[in-house]
Amino acid sequence: MSDIYKPPESQLTTGEEEGSYGSLEKGIAGEYRLSIGEIFSEAWGRTRGNKGTIWLAAIVYSIAAAIISFVGQKIFGVTPYDIEQADNIAVGPQVLYQLFVGLVSAPLVAGMTMVGVKIGRGEQTSAGEVFAHFDKTLPLMAGTLLMWVMVSIGFALLILPGVYLLVAYMMMIPLIADKRLGPWQALESSRKAITRHWFAFLGFAIVVILLIIAGSIPLLIGLIWVVPLISIAYGIVYRNMFGAGPETKS
Repeated sequence: MSDIYKPPESQLTTGEEEGSYGSLEKGIAGEYRLSIGEIFSEAWGRTRGNKGTIWLAAIVYSIAAAIISFVGQKIFGVTPYDIEQADNIAVGPQVLYQLFVGLVSAPLVAGMTMVGVKIGRGEQTSAGEVFAHFDKTLPLMAGTLLMWVMVSIGFALLILPGVYLLVAYMMMIPLIADKRLGPWQALESSRKAITRHWFAFLGFAIVVILLIIAGSIPLLIGLIWVVPLISIAYGIVYRNMFGAGPETKS
């Protein structure tokens, strides 16, 4: 078990040697390199011609998510005002509403994520990708719920374990959507792979947050470029770690 903290002995790869990328086995073994500068540089180049696709997907996602939120409000008897003013609503309905929205939206999140992954791999994609993963609804919902539970437990244990898991589970969604892993297998595969280079991923997350802040400052105008950049950068990271779609069944 402790071997997951041992630095990999094999040579690291950027995932682009001989036209191939990473694989599930290589990713878990830590046989990849996370160079933040190189990733964002490539992502910036790939935004050309793809910004419209990502933004159209984001609009489709937002509309679908708003419908799910509306349905949740009706089911649990909450209103947008109630959600913002926690004192005006029983904790139970509010928590159930948040769980409902988060879990039911999981396939949409997977679809939005896979738009960036496919662009990162140079594959054809469209806004319709947002709806392409409802066949994996149950594993995506289960993975999302398990992640929330594990991260919450981690934050309850002096915060640092929660921070570790929050970063370590970063690749859970595409591992289910793309590799068709089970919920726990996806969580553990993501955790083991990211643990190999955990601080590099923390740095990547910090850069993403800073880019969002910077893009939001001038009346949100910068987000026109920042959102596609981040989406594709995440896809490139996943590509370099785990490569293309489902491999041999395991």
